[in-house]
This record gives sequence, structure tokens and C-alpha cells, in this order.
Amino acid sequence: MKKLTLSVFLLTLLGFSTASQALTEPEAEDLADLTAVFVYLKNNCGYEQLPNAQIKRAIVFFAQQNRWDLSNYNDFNMQAMGEDSYEDLSGIAVAKPLKCQSLARESLSLLTYSN
Repeated sequence: MKKLTLSVFLLTLLGFSTASQALTEPEAEDLADLTAVFVYLKNNCGYEQLPNAQIKRAIVFFAQQNRWDLSNYNDFNMQAMGEDSYEDLSGIAVAKPLKCQSLARESLSLLTYSN
């Protein structure tokens, strides 16, 4: 009986811990920022050939590496968050070649690991 009680208790704790690990707003903002980086690279830096499916895998890979639970991903307005991030990124007063080089250096490696 003690084993059954302990098992039920542990399963209950796991249920609560899973629920408490849902994607937070700062995490969703980080995903929107990463998405904006890839969109910026495609639209402004000559990386038009990057497949959207590969970018999506890279973003999911990033979330998995951070152990983020994406089950509530659709609860956030990711399109609006991504657009805001893209506007912020576009507004950074750095020469375009330097910005593109920095963004590519810091983010394109995710595409390799996500395959």
C-alpha cells in the first residue's frame, strides 16, 4: 500500500511540475526574437534560400535544448511578438553588413544542429 501511495504522490507531483513548466512569456519572447533573426537574415541579408521548415526545426531545437514546454505555444500571439522583434531588430543602428554578419554568426549554427 505504501508503494501505491508513493507512486500516486509522485505522479501527482509530476503532473504539477509539468503544468508549471509551460512556456512563459519571456521564453515566448525569446522564441519570437529568434524567429525575427531568421526572418531578418532572409529578408535583409541575402539568406533567402533558407527553408522555412529548417528554420522551424531550429527554433523547436532551441526550445528543446532549453527544456521549454511548447504545449501552450499557441496561447501567445507569436506573430505580433515576432513582428515587434523584427521591428526592434531592424531599428538597431548598426551598419547592415555588420548586423547581418553578427546575426548569421550567432544563429545559423542552430540550423546545423537541428537537422
